[in-house]
Amino acid sequence: LGAKVTGTRTGGFKKVTGTASLADGKPAGGSVQVEIDMSSVYSDDDGLTKHLMNKDFFDVENHSTAKFVSTEIIKGGEGGTHTITGNLTLRGATKAIKFPATIEVGDSGGKATAEISIKRKDFGIEYAGKADDLIRDDVLLKLDLQLEKKT
Repeated sequence: LGAKVTGTRTGGFKKVTGTASLADGKPAGGSVQVEIDMSSVYSDDDGLTKHLMNKDFFDVENHSTAKFVSTEIIKGGEGGTHTITGNLTLRGATKAIKFPATIEVGDSGGKATAEISIKRKDFGIEYAGKADDLIRDDVLLKLDLQLEKKT
């Protein structure tokens, strides 16, 4: 979710792939890697979607993928069952991030949900917006992942 002084915008990505590995059948000590096809971005406004693809925002022509690779998953944490630390690469910039996640694992797979707040300027997204419609620096990413067990 992006936000500006006058409101909030919603959107997402249609092409997201990844893998998650457990450690002794549990998320803690495991790993996760996610890749996003940035050209699959969508929003609640077609004009905005096109704008998100250009150099003001994601610069899809030069940065076609974004990636998250975990460096640590530990049990517990405020706001979730686990805390995930890792590196997010967006627009060619890589930054370490840490966030709570709720992870459930069963015999046939599992699911994971998380809300992550990032500062867009940390990733070179500097577009200010119109003078009367400033874009907020914080962007909320919501994850809702279904995990399939691979044998």
